[in-house]
Amino acid sequence: MEAAATAVEAAPTDAKPSIALGYKIFFLGFSANPCYTLPMATPKQELRKTLRKQLAALEPAVYKEEGIRATGHMAAFPAWRNAKTVLLFLDAPGEIDTAPLLNLAFTQGKKVFLPKCEGEIARFWHITSALGPWQTGAFDIREPLLEGPVLPEEFPSLAGDSVKPGDPPALMVVPGMAFDRQGNRMGHGKGYYDRFFARLDELAVPYVRVALCLEQQVIARVPTEPWDKPMDAICTGAGLFVIL
Repeated sequence: MEAAATAVEAAPTDAKPSIALGYKIFFLGFSANPCYTLPMATPKQELRKTLRKQLAALEPAVYKEEGIRATGHMAAFPAWRNAKTVLLFLDAPGEIDTAPLLNLAFTQGKKVFLPKCEGEIARFWHITSALGPWQTGAFDIREPLLEGPVLPEEFPSLAGDSVKPGDPPALMVVPGMAFDRQGNRMGHGKGYYDRFFARLDELAVPYVRVALCLEQQVIARVPTEPWDKPMDAICTGAGLFVIL
């Protein structure tokens, strides 16, 4: 049965249409030499290319305004209100401004973890300030600067007590290139979040996945793979939708 989405927050009347409500991919392949075939881009690669170009054309104010509005919707979401632990991300170019949500998490006394890419995995580290310090990591993405001889707490913990019995699930705020109303996600193509989701599932860590993106990044259909993990909710400046 196809999943449905219900709105927790109603979209404002001035909500902008998605920049990619639908898409068509056309391939042109040829082979002058029988031993050579021109590589063809996959639908995901073509869609990423299209979205990056369209997102780059948006004014900087759009990213900030969407971040503020989305934070208001997230604040009203029961899973956010109940969560003691939240896993967030620092926005990169082409992503919604996450500073308002990061500030909200600290204002509400939540335990905050941020990702740091190490090799082919993402590790989430406990931070104690919305002001950093940060450093530029892999792919020129901001990440926590880990200083001192002792590393901060990591999520999930090696002790297996990241979410204590009786506590509500952790809430993980997830970035991506595109999402659809069925909760499907298309990332940036590196697989960091796919591997992290698999790790949490392997350790049986209870958590809720909430996509955070511009409303322009919610499209009609996202191409998926068998290992892709759907979101539990999608939050944009237009509202927050729970995937049923």
